Amino acid sequence: MKRYLTKSRFILGHGCPTKLFYAKKSEYANSQQTDEFLQSLAEGGMVVGELAKLYFPGGHDVSTLDYDKALEQTSQLLLHNDVVIFEAAVAFENLFCRIDVLVKKGNELQLIEVKAKSIDGNDNDPFRGNRGGILSGWKKYLLDVAFQRLIFQQAFPAFTVSSWLMYVDKTEECTVDGLHRLFKIESDGSRTSCVFVGDDPEGSICHKILKRRRVDGHINELCSDDFGGRDFEQYVRWLADNYEQDTKVPPVIRVHCRDCEFRCTPQQSQNGLQDGFRECWSEVLGWSDADFDRPTVFDLNNFRRAQDFIDQRRIALEDLTEDDLDFETDAKPRLHPKEMQRIRLHSLKSGSSEAFVDTEGLEDASGNWRFPLHFIDFETAAPPVPIHRGLRPYQSLAFQFSHHTLGEDGSVSHTGQYLNSEPGAFPNFDFLRNLKSSLDGDNGTIFRYAAHENTILNHIVEQLDEFGRDESDYEELRNFACSISRPTSSQPRPWTAGDRDMVDVRELVARHYYHPRMKGSQSIKYVLPAVLTDSAFLQEKYSKPIYGYEVDSCSSQNFPSQTWIQFEGETVIDPYELLPAVFDDVDRETWNEFWTDEDIRGGGAAMAAYLRMQQVGLPQEYREKVEQGLLKYCELDTLAMVMIVESWRNHPH
Repeated sequence: MKRYLTKSRFILGHGCPTKLFYAKKSEYANSQQTDEFLQSLAEGGMVVGELAKLYFPGGHDVSTLDYDKALEQTSQLLLHNDVVIFEAAVAFENLFCRIDVLVKKGNELQLIEVKAKSIDGNDNDPFRGNRGGILSGWKKYLLDVAFQRLIFQQAFPAFTVSSWLMYVDKTEECTVDGLHRLFKIESDGSRTSCVFVGDDPEGSICHKILKRRRVDGHINELCSDDFGGRDFEQYVRWLADNYEQDTKVPPVIRVHCRDCEFRCTPQQSQNGLQDGFRECWSEVLGWSDADFDRPTVFDLNNFRRAQDFIDQRRIALEDLTEDDLDFETDAKPRLHPKEMQRIRLHSLKSGSSEAFVDTEGLEDASGNWRFPLHFIDFETAAPPVPIHRGLRPYQSLAFQFSHHTLGEDGSVSHTGQYLNSEPGAFPNFDFLRNLKSSLDGDNGTIFRYAAHENTILNHIVEQLDEFGRDESDYEELRNFACSISRPTSSQPRPWTAGDRDMVDVRELVARHYYHPRMKGSQSIKYVLPAVLTDSAFLQEKYSKPIYGYEVDSCSSQNFPSQTWIQFEGETVIDPYELLPAVFDDVDRETWNEFWTDEDIRGGGAAMAAYLRMQQVGLPQEYREKVEQGLLKYCELDTLAMVMIVESWRNHPH
């Protein structure tokens, strides 16, 4: 089959031309194929794409995946004087694209690219910043349209083509209740797709959420740039020729290599997969396997000068000194994150496997904590196509929380949880009532991890003010939400944070804790395995089956009996890897129509699971299994915070 440079391959190659060599090769690891968050975003994009079709009633869908058949169907449809084509297929030489919506009126064509990205519909030019330049966040989308326009103009030079972006207007309210539920995500085991299952005889469903603007001027401006000594057309053809000939473009190493999707995990390496990242860096730097075992600038969290040292080829931390790091201070107590960078640098250069715990700083920070300590975690969704009438695109839905408490005597209790998966239900106010009930028993200090929970409470306060004033407990709910949070900079009615304002465990990590196993990250998914590796107290306590409702009715609401400390060789297994697969005891093929994940072990998968359960016609057994997976995942998130604080409280001085 002919190797075409497609839209997605063009965007991949524009970010890094070398990646075109690794793409579509099964022998190379590719984390984007399993990234749960990217998958959830893709599904949101599918729903937006299907909604866009309703704006063009009578359109023809070119749904075949076969390139030649799709090109033939498109050519036949273009013989009509007036026609709308969805997923129109166009090719020229070794270039190929599918156009989301192609509107033909005589000799004029509108090329419309549909994106789930949102803008403020009141902005005169949402694609430009205050200084007039095109915003970096929009450049790849505009270049995507430029790529399609180039192919179409080459393939059909007789037509006049205008280019458009169709996007989500976050200022518009949804006028259809249950709109999101009218779109069904389907899977046949190999391909995930979306179909509209509602009824829209007038072709007028919610025609305010999506807007479109002509972008030819923006495209012309971007395409006038220099592309490595080539103009835009030459650049596209260069990428296409390299891809078609399977030529590996010599790599250029940059800071973005840290997030390369073609990196191998140790398990993938053991399974025989190849590591594109290592290949690139070996070619450029001449590194051996031993060099990759050395800590690098990537291991310093939030190190903004990493590119400077990559350019200088001072990449291994052994080549850096403390003088190479920035020095900053602020009014907050104890160690500034920049000081923690120095500690990390010293630890990594020395090859230490020990944790750094600022016990004095943590003692100072904990001086105002009140027992019992409360740990909460929220699971939320923000669909681009709203589920409820009156909501705007990307407004947050808080559908789940977990709540653990830690007593001064070391007792751990899974005190509360909430999950609202009812199709069509607006969960936020009920969520807040249940959270209040779970936390109202005492005045203990409340903990979150990162800013998410605070942001969500701000959103719910805004919703209470906007359309929740008729709730009988409006004042009570609002006062509670404000008492445990602090207003964000965008809050229209700010308040003074109360004495139960949540403590951010991630901020404590940033200023008081470091372990080499964190790999330069402060995500709880990295910090938890680190503290379990480091803490003799946790290893002693949780290497026994002391956790679970069969052992202690208070310790868990979802795990019968669980040993959280388990080893693989001498390494503590990440507890998130111990979570059971959602459908671990049923035939996988039974659920392929509804589900594309094996498990729920991250926020992206949780969000996707909730939105999937909003669909109509799901079997009850399916719902129950997904709910069990959500409850177990969220419970582990708050238990993880408990374990982190326990490790600090019991760390030897």
